[in-house]
Amino acid sequence: MDVPAFLAILPANGYSSEDSTLLQKAITLAAPHLALQKRLSGESIFQHNLRVAEILCDLHADAETLAASLLHGLAPEEYLSVERELGVSVIALLKGLDGLKELKFKNNKLSAEALRKIILTTVSDVRIITIKLANKIDNLSTLGVFPENEQRRIASEVLDIYAPLAYRLGLEKLRVRLEDAAFKMINPRKYKEIQDFLEDSREQREQLIEESITLINSIAEQKIPIVKIKGRSKHIYSIYRKMTGRGVKLNEQYDLLGIRVIVPTEKDCYTLLGLLHEKLEPVEERLKDYIANPKPNLYRSIHTAVLLPNGRNLEIQIRTPEMDEFAEEGLAAHWRYKGLKSDQIFEKKMAWLKSILELQKTTENKEFLETIKVDLFGDTIYCYTPKGDIKELPRGAVLLDFAYTIHEEVGNHAVGGRVNGIFVPLKHPLASGDVIDILTNKNQRPRRSWIKIVTSPKSRQKIRKELKTTEHLSPFHFRQIKPAATEEQGILVQAPKHPTAQCELAQCCRALPGEEIIGIATKRRIISVHRRDCRLAAKEEKRWLPVQWKETFNQRIRFVIQAQERSGLLADMLHTIASAGFEVKEAKAKLLDENLVECSFVIIPRSLEQIQELIGRLRKVRGWKKIYFA
Repeated sequence: MDVPAFLAILPANGYSSEDSTLLQKAITLAAPHLALQKRLSGESIFQHNLRVAEILCDLHADAETLAASLLHGLAPEEYLSVERELGVSVIALLKGLDGLKELKFKNNKLSAEALRKIILTTVSDVRIITIKLANKIDNLSTLGVFPENEQRRIASEVLDIYAPLAYRLGLEKLRVRLEDAAFKMINPRKYKEIQDFLEDSREQREQLIEESITLINSIAEQKIPIVKIKGRSKHIYSIYRKMTGRGVKLNEQYDLLGIRVIVPTEKDCYTLLGLLHEKLEPVEERLKDYIANPKPNLYRSIHTAVLLPNGRNLEIQIRTPEMDEFAEEGLAAHWRYKGLKSDQIFEKKMAWLKSILELQKTTENKEFLETIKVDLFGDTIYCYTPKGDIKELPRGAVLLDFAYTIHEEVGNHAVGGRVNGIFVPLKHPLASGDVIDILTNKNQRPRRSWIKIVTSPKSRQKIRKELKTTEHLSPFHFRQIKPAATEEQGILVQAPKHPTAQCELAQCCRALPGEEIIGIATKRRIISVHRRDCRLAAKEEKRWLPVQWKETFNQRIRFVIQAQERSGLLADMLHTIASAGFEVKEAKAKLLDENLVECSFVIIPRSLEQIQELIGRLRKVRGWKKIYFA
């Protein structure tokens, strides 16, 4: 990459003539000084900077970021000229990069203070760390000049620190390049093995991608416009992690590729999902709606997996052009359109980093490093509150960890909870997709045994903080009120003699939320709930018990719709459910006969009013016959 070639790629990447002028000035300032300074590889610093700027150009970073990357390494005494020509913002970026030059190491590993400095720099201006990430990518390509142990140290640092940071910031392109380049240095034999396998199977994968694209186009034909369909192979390091994490051999992996479908609108995303699930069998537990509930790094998309006619699983991502742009470019997409300072998305992304900085003020270096390792670089799971808010936790987290992610006081007073509607203790392990409702008691207080229960260092720190306070209190404050070990039901029994009774909807009349209902005590010691006008219930009037629908719901609920079979039915239903404000946790459809189809859905309603509104909307779907709750 030389200067003319770099300037030539700017217009194609959306940079204006004003941007080009700014960058030409940066080159004029940088070249005379940096072209004469050599790196260990023998090339000039300026040549290295040009390649870094090219990486950032592909990311569509703003012109000031590119200018700073071109000038990085310039002596501070030249900064006055830079400020005069390019402004204070570029100088601020250069000074931020200077602050990351001499990071302290301990036993060949980044120290707690070095990590704190990286995080603090990211919070102050995320563009600084973005330049640093691009710089690391180019550095990895020239590591051959270093001793082997130094190569491994640098590559491990990239894999452990910088690649996860890129993921957290939504910089997917940078993350993939960092991971693959670092992995190649750390384990060249395994890297080549996977690379050779991908090359040997390339024609087969390309054919499968082509067939899958044709199939999706035929399913969507005349029903929904498709902006673009992209087939992709998973990158080498992600394949390696699946091999080691799942214990699967390379030739046994059947999900090495995925299809990304770009459609015009959010509504089209749900319509296409419905069409795909209508024509192809969905794979269990693989539907993830990150549109309704974005990931903590604000990634949005619908993920699903379907069974192809050839028996293979196919992973499919469905998103709009805006979602795709953000997934690929992260914050860079927002720099162009909204401006960094006022961007609420930027603020949300920085919140987790700020929380880590706060934690560092009250913990020892060892615990701070443990927190960084788990929160920033560890495997994660995603769980939901009853309202659908997503919470990110380290893999292996328990119910008590979840309680502390909601609020410190919720954790301190937690006595148990419901996971997917089932009552569980504080030490219950969690899994991705769990819907969790925490039960609290004002008399509950943390115990020392809790420190061994939780997985998250943040939870541990909050427990220790509260213990320091409560250990000075009278023993009177530690009396416990035993929580009722019963699951709160979707129906609230008013009979005083049956406050914890289990309730079930009777299959004879299948009452819908909002309808008048009564309860009948059965020999199985449960309360069977009927519509008040149920003929069978009328015969048992002497055994009636008063029951009523809850006003709020906080567990998964499955309901079933029977409807006349027609093309697009499932898509219409999915769109209706999504437009009513629900995230669909599960969707299935099966033919009862040639004219009748049964669709079942799992949702998490927030209130009786919301579910009544949904029922009303579903009754307007063309062809519906019957709605009931399973």
